[in-house]
Amino acid sequence: MLKKSLALVATIAFLGAAACSQGPNEEAGEAADTAAEQSTTGSTDLGQGPMEEAGEHADAMTDGATTAPPAGTTTAPATTTP
Repeated sequence: MLKKSLALVATIAFLGAAACSQGPNEEAGEAADTAAEQSTTGSTDLGQGPMEEAGEHADAMTDGATTAPPAGTTTAPATTTP
C-alpha cells in the first residue's frame, strides 16, 4: 500500500512539473514584462503580464518551436540600380 501511495505522489509531482515548463516565446515575454516592470515601477509583479501571455499563445500555436528560419535559407537583399 505504501509503495502504491508513493508511486502515485511521484507521478503527480512529475506531471505537475512537466505542466509548468515554458516555451521559448513565453520565456522571452516574461523577460520583457519583467524589464518593463523594473523600469517603470522598480519592482516585479509575479503574475503573468501581457507579453508573457502573448508568448504563451505563440508557443501553443507553434508547439514551442523557435521561429528562426533554418540555416542556409536566407536570401540576399535585393539590389537596385540607379
